[in-house]
Amino acid sequence: MKLEMERILLRPFEKEDFEEYKKQISSRQPSQHQYDEGYIDLTGFTADLFEEKIERFDKWAEDDHIYVFAVVRKEDQTLLGHVDMLILQRDDTQWASGGYALHNQFWGEGYGTESLKGLIRMAFEKLNLHRLEAQINLDNTASVKTAEKAGMAYECTRKKFIHENGEWTDHLIYSIYAD
Repeated sequence: MKLEMERILLRPFEKEDFEEYKKQISSRQPSQHQYDEGYIDLTGFTADLFEEKIERFDKWAEDDHIYVFAVVRKEDQTLLGHVDMLILQRDDTQWASGGYALHNQFWGEGYGTESLKGLIRMAFEKLNLHRLEAQINLDNTASVKTAEKAGMAYECTRKKFIHENGEWTDHLIYSIYAD
């Protein structure tokens, strides 16, 4: 499953992405805020481990559980990051949760918004979902801006929703629905 946008392509990761994956992670800048991992140590991360990761992604998609897509810049095939979608329920709701993460060296260029717009299209056009939501930490203003620019709207704040750093935290819920 692939989706072409103006400047990017969303597609499953491939084992041939290994060197590009390592290159872009190694090129990350220091952490920009508390939700940015910054530099990630890849010591011991091998092509075999990368292939196992891709096999897990493929199995999850085959099971209609989680979809993980590489975000690739079309002009030069640079791997910018990834987007993902967790199917929360099918049946009568057709509902999923979406996530987006770009390597911080590509922030501020509109790729995050374009990636999320692509994920929204993927959810509605290819996976026949009705609702996609993003669960965002209360103080993650960058993620809120990305969700809003992509067309998502604030729906509610879920209290004590996700267990992070040893405590239950509140999250903003942004959502969008199929037309």
